[in-house]
Amino acid sequence: MYIELKEIKGKHYVMLRHEASKEKPVAQFMSSNPVEAYNVARQFAKQNKCLIRATKGGIETPEVPIPPDLFEE
Repeated sequence: MYIELKEIKGKHYVMLRHEASKEKPVAQFMSSNPVEAYNVARQFAKQNKCLIRATKGGIETPEVPIPPDLFEE
C-alpha cells in the first residue's frame, strides 16, 4: 500500500493505492493548494505506515467520491 499524491491541471489529488491494483483510483482528498495536499498525504502515510508517491499529469482524472447529503430530509 502507498499514498499517491498526483497533480493534474493545477489540482492535487491524494489517493490510497495498492501495488497490484488495477481499479480506477479514487481520490480521498482534492485541493488546489499543494502544501495542503502534501500535509494530508503525510497524515495518511503516518496512519497507514506507508510511503508517499508523488506524480504529475496522467491520462485519467481520479474519481472524487460524492459525500452524502447530510441535510436531506
